[in-house]
Amino acid sequence: MEQYRYLVAGPIWLDRQDERLWLDGKPVRLGGRAVALLRALMERPRTLVTKNELFEQVWPGLAVSESVLTTAVKEIRQALGDDARRPRLIQTVHARGYRFLTDVEQRSEPPLAMAGGPRRVGRLADVRLWAVVAGVALALLVGLLLFRPGEAPRVEAEAAFAPHPKSIAVLPFDDISPGRDLEWFAAGLTEEILNSLARTPDLHVAARTSTRGIVPGDVRQIARGLNVAHILEGSVRRDGGRIRVTAQLIRSTDGFHLWSQNYDRAASDVVSIQEEIAIAIAHALKTVMSPEQLQRMVGLGTRSVDAYEAYLRGLAYQQRELETGSDGYMELAAESFERARSLDPGFAAAQWEAAQAWFGNTTRVGSLVTERRGGEADRLREYLLRVDAAIVASRDRPEQNMYRSARAVVEIRLREALRLMRLYLRDRPRDVDAWEKLVDLAGYAENRRLMAHAAERIHTLSIESGAPRSRAITASVLAMDIGNAVSRSRRQLAMRPGEALIQYQAHRALLWGGHRDEARAVLARLRGSGLPEENKLLAGLRQACADGGRGAREIAERLARSPDASLSGRWHAAMLLGDRARAAEMMQSLDRPERHSVLIQYLVYPTFDVRAFPLLRARLEADGIRRPAPVAIPFACRT
Repeated sequence: MEQYRYLVAGPIWLDRQDERLWLDGKPVRLGGRAVALLRALMERPRTLVTKNELFEQVWPGLAVSESVLTTAVKEIRQALGDDARRPRLIQTVHARGYRFLTDVEQRSEPPLAMAGGPRRVGRLADVRLWAVVAGVALALLVGLLLFRPGEAPRVEAEAAFAPHPKSIAVLPFDDISPGRDLEWFAAGLTEEILNSLARTPDLHVAARTSTRGIVPGDVRQIARGLNVAHILEGSVRRDGGRIRVTAQLIRSTDGFHLWSQNYDRAASDVVSIQEEIAIAIAHALKTVMSPEQLQRMVGLGTRSVDAYEAYLRGLAYQQRELETGSDGYMELAAESFERARSLDPGFAAAQWEAAQAWFGNTTRVGSLVTERRGGEADRLREYLLRVDAAIVASRDRPEQNMYRSARAVVEIRLREALRLMRLYLRDRPRDVDAWEKLVDLAGYAENRRLMAHAAERIHTLSIESGAPRSRAITASVLAMDIGNAVSRSRRQLAMRPGEALIQYQAHRALLWGGHRDEARAVLARLRGSGLPEENKLLAGLRQACADGGRGAREIAERLARSPDASLSGRWHAAMLLGDRARAAEMMQSLDRPERHSVLIQYLVYPTFDVRAFPLLRARLEADGIRRPAPVAIPFACRT
């Protein structure tokens, strides 16, 4: 059955794409799991959906009690005004499951789509025309009164919806030491607590970027701005050879302190503090995980304070590279991860991050940084050395499946790599980085539907955390889900208008969607960013081709003459110029077994024609993977 965006039952509208609920044309406050549960029931109206089926669909891979399901059903009933004793919408089938009692239709577009959501239906259907006109006039008047020249239009108001009851923002811990010599530790502790909480499947954690720069103040006001139900704040202080950490968890609705704790430790014993804080918060917010699961989930993987610090510096440099597009931060991150793994060879996460710098994705922005690190065979050897170290160090932790998946990719066992990554995501369903890797694996295995699903998860999770990821846009284009690619581009640009990678990926998505003028405006901003020159030239070439081809050859020649041009950049240029023969020719040297780990990375592109590479094609077919005919770029230059 085709997946339409909206499920409609009278006055009830459920938006499957944005995971939102509307009743009588008004938004209804409902938590994420409750929305997923209502969706599961509405997709099978008038049919008994068993408890096991609901657990599998709404809480996949998690061991949850029946009380969790009962609580979610109660939340839905309260939101929709349904009575459990005399149900009109949701019937309880004792000891078996639940049934949605009314018919449900599916629609692709809501009425009055330009108004931003479903219109009033059901009992409001008899509203007179004059009332509609008056409402529109009033809205226009308010808009004129509120609008100021130069102001950007507001993104749809997230604050109109209640925050998820298990959502939290971790504010930067404050260094209150007399000499202010613990700033690195305060920043590191904040980062690792945030990462630990983000591994807990049913906690919604605001991203690091959304809390940067926030100064202490009214916690309730800060929480409203971040759309979270809880705030964690704290401080660190050095006293001789000991470090004191204070942490407190605050409920945003009334400022009530749900939990607070002081930790007084020797400087050599500070790494365990983040684990203890994360576990205490998870207990306070009543997560679905057992204490044993929590301990495994938040474990850091090193007891070396020096390795811990180097690892956190690497993560910080990574974030700066994402924000600015500057590949200089990528090199600094690589150096930091190398130091962390050398200080503690058993630090699996450091080994993994260090591996990426040796054999990163050839098709990504900034790939030339990786290519500069010696010959391909040497880089692959160094990459596998670190991946194998991460596999050994991770032992029985869920991360081991992710590391083993990377190993399988190099060996061109692509379906096995995809299986292992999906196993990892069953245990870490909110790991956005892993969803990004799944995009690539799904592309290698020619599963565009799974790519589209991964794009949706990346977009939803990153928007929810307050830090949108451009990879959601890229993955939507690669999955040929162009409508969502365009809508996600617009939303991310509105949230982060100055972020270079979002500009770059949004520009391409807009061209795929046929929005040349809109793309041209984005290109003007992109040219002033810190992106590598190669990527700026590629964006300019795309726009030139879309605008009819004028100046395209000159741009392509500039890119070809550049000593820093990567193979990926030159291949993209040839494809944009419509020279498929040249594009295939420059890649022929990769169609050898020892180089297929590079060539397979181009399988993510629906435009890639595997028929030109018989050895790779044979290996794919041996793995049960068949590629369809390549897709044409709609805005490519005409030869």
